[in-house]
Amino acid sequence: MATTASPKRHGRWAAALMIALGIAGINLAVWALFHGQIQAPDHGGPVAGFSYSGADRWESPIEGERPSATDLDRDLALLSRHTQRIRTYTAAAHPELPAIASKHGLQVMLGAWLNERLDGNQRELAAAIDLARSHPNVHRLIVGNETQLKAALPPNRLVAYLDQVRLALRGTAVQVSTAEPWHVWLAQPQLAQHVDFIAIHVLPYWEKESIDAAVETSLKQVARVQARFPERKVVIAEIGWPSNGPTLGKARATAANQAFFVRNFLQRATSLGLDYYLIEAFDQPWKMSTEGRAGAYWGLWDAWRQPKFDLSGPVVKDPRWRHKARAASVLGAAMMLAFLLAVPRMRLAGRITFCAIAQAVVSAGVILVSIPLAHYLTLTDVFGLVLVVAALAFISATLLAQAFEFSERFWPDGPGDVAPAAEYSPAAPPFISIHMACANEPPGMVIESVESLLAIDWPAFEVIVVDNNTSDPDAREKLAAWMAARRDSRLRFAQWVQLPGYKAGALNQALALTDPAAQWIAVVDADYVVDPQWFRQVQNHFQDPAVGLVQAPQAHRHWSARRFDRMMNWETEGFFRIGMHHRDERNAIIQHGTMTLVRAADLRRLGWNEDCICEDTELGLRLLQSGYRAVYVDRQLGTGLLPRDFSAYTRQRKRWAQGATQIFRLHAGSLLGRSRLTLAQRYHFLAGWLPWLGDTLHFLFTIIVIAFSLGMVYLPTTVEPPLWLFVLPLIAFFAARLLIGPLLYTRCVPCGLADRLGAAVAGMALSHRIARGVLQGLRSHRAVFEITQKASAAADQDVAAAADAAPEAPDSGPRFVRGIKEEFALLVGLVFCICLLALSRSPDDTGRLGWIAILAIQSLPYCAAVVCRLVESRISRPSRINCLPFSRIE
Repeated sequence: MATTASPKRHGRWAAALMIALGIAGINLAVWALFHGQIQAPDHGGPVAGFSYSGADRWESPIEGERPSATDLDRDLALLSRHTQRIRTYTAAAHPELPAIASKHGLQVMLGAWLNERLDGNQRELAAAIDLARSHPNVHRLIVGNETQLKAALPPNRLVAYLDQVRLALRGTAVQVSTAEPWHVWLAQPQLAQHVDFIAIHVLPYWEKESIDAAVETSLKQVARVQARFPERKVVIAEIGWPSNGPTLGKARATAANQAFFVRNFLQRATSLGLDYYLIEAFDQPWKMSTEGRAGAYWGLWDAWRQPKFDLSGPVVKDPRWRHKARAASVLGAAMMLAFLLAVPRMRLAGRITFCAIAQAVVSAGVILVSIPLAHYLTLTDVFGLVLVVAALAFISATLLAQAFEFSERFWPDGPGDVAPAAEYSPAAPPFISIHMACANEPPGMVIESVESLLAIDWPAFEVIVVDNNTSDPDAREKLAAWMAARRDSRLRFAQWVQLPGYKAGALNQALALTDPAAQWIAVVDADYVVDPQWFRQVQNHFQDPAVGLVQAPQAHRHWSARRFDRMMNWETEGFFRIGMHHRDERNAIIQHGTMTLVRAADLRRLGWNEDCICEDTELGLRLLQSGYRAVYVDRQLGTGLLPRDFSAYTRQRKRWAQGATQIFRLHAGSLLGRSRLTLAQRYHFLAGWLPWLGDTLHFLFTIIVIAFSLGMVYLPTTVEPPLWLFVLPLIAFFAARLLIGPLLYTRCVPCGLADRLGAAVAGMALSHRIARGVLQGLRSHRAVFEITQKASAAADQDVAAAADAAPEAPDSGPRFVRGIKEEFALLVGLVFCICLLALSRSPDDTGRLGWIAILAIQSLPYCAAVVCRLVESRISRPSRINCLPFSRIE
């Protein structure tokens, strides 16, 4: 045995390693493909000059925070290895700077910062004049920075300041000018009469120029200014390109584009002998508050004084990409290897598909987590990052769970979807007690169901019907009269006007009335008509002592005539055709409250939990905890009725979600701690609840994004759009989830494209009510069992149409909004925010465009609810497809 098992184990390891390492290698190749090198001219000499602001990552001059003399000395020592000149912007704030610059052999083009505060301007000018007189290395003085561009000073006042400073420095070698963008000099040529040289800013990024044409366009602008003022020397006081920021027209702010521009400009500037200062030496994150996101990223060194790129050799798009790619591949390979060893029976195509999705998820996570390495995050960004990382972690878990289901069901391991039925043996067939609970149900529907139960082809069974809490006396009397008149020894009927415990309470009463000889208990909902061969179809499992539960699928009748009924039917079918098979692979199916059989001895021991409104699933979990095997027999052995309308449909799913939350609270210790549940069973129960928890987070996130969007519009300086990198993974993952569902339906559910789309819309429309159910389940242990109103039991279309057209319960608001007022209100809020952002967005504001995409995604479930309500309000044409009551699922 050991000799045989060892080669198999080695083979599994070898196959798993080949797949994991192969996909990890492909991942490295993909990273390399998207992070190719860019060729740019090398620059081996010094830089003519840098503009310099000394604030570090957390300092802001706006808040009065200044670098210390030690910090200035550190910075200027670094710059002195690359240039002999710097340009500053303020004099009074750093009176010690010229002396420190002189210590490192640096000449200073000193700046005097001017604004609308006249008293402050005079102090600044006095400080600048004093420093220029007392420090020989101050060879130029810039009076004001972009005061005309920003309308900070009227032209005549700026001229007065220029004349004042030139007069004060007469007799010195210090030259005086003011700094403005090149086009301002052309628009206000009179300024040239009051300066010693022309100090221009040439910033093609702000002018939306493409990176390929940026250098040539900049040189043409310099030439235009020089041609306009031939008697003055033109100094390029600022020129550069940011490494990050929004896309403006053709201008993209990336690290690679910054390196490409700077190196190309340096080559041309050296050959032309231009006098220039690169903006800027070090990134200044505080500038985001005045210049937007791009303002922080103009430095050739980052805010931690690390170089962003080399001035020679190939230019890489992301200097850290190799580290990220290796981390993603190593983490991905570890995840893939663990999965492949845990699921050795999965088909090769399924294993490769899941591993590819897992690797993509890990890579996206690495990219997202590494965002702080390349970005200076504002408080808004940090909030967004935390929110997106949490959302992405949850979405990733949900996506991986769905990818597992997809990989296993799209490429099933063998044809065994339906267990073969054994021949009936008359030797000691087990006695079966059939239990039915009903409350406020139409008597005709219950009678139809009971008649089908009495027609079952089985030698030993009884039917126990418990009517509890029916509020209509006429309905109670009519049902009791029929039961009494039926006079069948196999039929037993009990009735309570008031009985606690909802359905579980009624089923416990039925259990108390059960014949002691019963070996199995069958439970059926009051709207079900069952196949006479039900027990014969599953009898082969009765003799297996390991089996404690036998479950057939929920199915429906009379669904083909109306479009919305088709949507509900196929949405429900998806779980039984896909999810139940996926769970059955690892003995983790969900027990349902109809078409289910449980061993009588175990049900007597465990009983139905009257504190849980999903008593069926809760019982199934306890049976699995007891070590039993639960069997799923995928045959349509009974059919029930669909919910009466969209409101009943959403209430039913809300109850299921609330009950699931109760179950988790009751059994968290067993699911997360020590119990007899296998790891696979724990996984399936927890992963199965992830989509419902996702619906809850979707609802909460909707509230947040609406508030955030209003802040972006009405508090734009405080609330900025999030980075595109926050948005893209969410969009990609959402798209992947939208793709997986329809593909699985195509393979596993026998319906056409229109029905697949209808099922998808119906499932999405349930999101808000599921969220409400989960939140109520988390808030309170107690819950109210809401009975699902069923559609008309009549098969002919005229009756079905009449039921559809029947007046609804009184409700305020337009007809199509009835029953979906909350969904409609959220949809209106999201659409309102989309319109506000679209109308207030500039054409270059890509950040808001990404946020609009998030709002559109958030609105889809609420749009789906409106669509369902509109579809429901119309009578669909009869379909040509007939629903057979007991068609075997092949």
